Amino acid sequence: MQIGIFGVGDLNPDPHTGVALSEHERIHAIMTIGRHAEEAGFDVFATGEHHNPPFVPSSPTTMLGYLAARTERIILSTSTTLITTNDPVKIAEDYAMLQHLANGRVDLMLGRGNTAPVYPWFGKEIRDGIPLAIENYHLLHRLWREDVVDWEGRFRTSTSGQAYL
Repeated sequence: MQIGIFGVGDLNPDPHTGVALSEHERIHAIMTIGRHAEEAGFDVFATGEHHNPPFVPSSPTTMLGYLAARTERIILSTSTTLITTNDPVKIAEDYAMLQHLANGRVDLMLGRGNTAPVYPWFGKEIRDGIPLAIENYHLLHRLWREDVVDWEGRFRTSTSGQAYL
């Protein structure tokens, strides 16, 4: 069993003081929590991916890369990476790189996202969320397990005999 800390990176006012941190302050506070989680002996630290207020972590790979350089033992994870609005090839590349930088301490949790305004920002339709998630997951799974991937799908351009990772 692993015990960890995860957050979604909300930017809501402190319930006791009513004061809200700035985006800059909240990002640095999340990074401080991640470092302290390792110091306190937790096994995992996870941060989510969000692209709309009141959340700040739009780039979990950047945040986890920062933590990878400042921690030694704790598993670094996402509490969730959006499989629907991110390209699966880019996810494969980014998390493979992060896994190298973190010396194998990265865990990836995928989700489809449920915030309607975000989908159009990435050229997607929320009504396609479930089939898009399934298709992107299948491609991502193959990218991490096969040296060369031939792919044809409904939501993404085809690939033919390309080596990715």
